[in-house]
Amino acid sequence: MSDVNPVRHGVLRASIREVEPGVLRAEYHGELNPENPDAREFPDTHLDTSADGVKVWVEQMALSLGYERVVWE
Repeated sequence: MSDVNPVRHGVLRASIREVEPGVLRAEYHGELNPENPDAREFPDTHLDTSADGVKVWVEQMALSLGYERVVWE
């Protein structure tokens, strides 16, 4: 039987900025394994037309990768 509620660890730090009128980009760095951060950190971004859209996408992605939460800077 699989664990329906996996243990979550780590914090993903992200920022949002407007890259052109009406287009926002979230920028963040994460580890492939947030329980054991190492040199496998990856930079990534997500574009959307609203701050809420960017935040929802990044927060859902972070949870699916095992992060506990996102801290917006």
